[in-house]
Amino acid sequence: MRRGAEREIHGLGTRLVARGEEVRLLTSTPTGLTRRRVLDGLPVRYVRLPHPRPLAERGLSDVAAFAAIALPALLASRADLVHAWHYGDAWAAVQAGRVHRRRPVVLKLTGTVVPERMEQVRVDRRLFREAIAGADEVWCNSRYAHEVMAPFGVPMHVVPAGVDLDRFRARGAKGDRPTVLCTSAPEDPRKRLVDVLDAWPAVLSEVPDARLVIAGHVTEPTRRALLDRLPSSAIDSVALVGDLDDDALAEAYAQAHAVVAPALHEALGLTTIEALASGTPVAGARSGATADLLTDEVGARFEPADAEACAAALLAALALGQQPSTAERCRAAATPFGWDAVVAQVQARWAGLV
Repeated sequence: MRRGAEREIHGLGTRLVARGEEVRLLTSTPTGLTRRRVLDGLPVRYVRLPHPRPLAERGLSDVAAFAAIALPALLASRADLVHAWHYGDAWAAVQAGRVHRRRPVVLKLTGTVVPERMEQVRVDRRLFREAIAGADEVWCNSRYAHEVMAPFGVPMHVVPAGVDLDRFRARGAKGDRPTVLCTSAPEDPRKRLVDVLDAWPAVLSEVPDARLVIAGHVTEPTRRALLDRLPSSAIDSVALVGDLDDDALAEAYAQAHAVVAPALHEALGLTTIEALASGTPVAGARSGATADLLTDEVGARFEPADAEACAAALLAALALGQQPSTAERCRAAATPFGWDAVVAQVQARWAGLV
């Protein structure tokens, strides 16, 4: 399952190539040798990062390591514009422009960089500040992300990630058994899957045949810890299905009666948008950008760490999923995030810089 920035980079890169743009992606790999390949039409160069433990012992993050690796590659590059996805490669692009050929640098912050946290890491703090000061434009994914990063004092443009509206779409009648899908990474505590598990018995008390499907990689200790939060009578109603490829994920969204998005501080909320594009209502945490994506017509919101509120939102979303008009309303809410609209916005902003 490609998540977050991976999903955004792949989606934008492949669509730009399809439109005739010459795109080259430089990224890292923790294992193996530096190599090149073409991924869905997108040329990719993988550069091996040093082992993280020696870096950490020297107070360096993998972001700082990638900055050092990216610098010589960017010095040699003949690109007309550098679109960076992290402050490390943006810093490298800015430095390359100072010693070689100056070209526009766009820094897209796909998540949110919290000022207080950045002050705790000396090398990364310097890289970040020089990157946002030197980039020609800094982009973020949502109004929420813009507000969180406003204290840095750098103008930011909201340019959201896109969603494949052809892949994520309604697919006719759903199954008879009321199903809630959760695609929040089970191993990440910030995704707050525990809130869903704690709320689930209350959902079953109202909808006894309901089923909860949890997608994403999960280790055996995490699986046990999650299921241990449930009474024994509820365990059979929960399925942890592991990672899903894009086609299986799209099918799961479309077949679910509701999707739950419990994560905290989402910079955009691709899970929510993909679910809406699939015609499926969402119960989402009142946190980050997720809350801004949902209205009462397409979902319900709940306070994080409140099992009762989460259960009420899940029941409301399941009820919406039974209404024939919900799919069309959900689809309309996701349409502004379709890749055609997003790519046009990206190209328009680039054209103003090159």
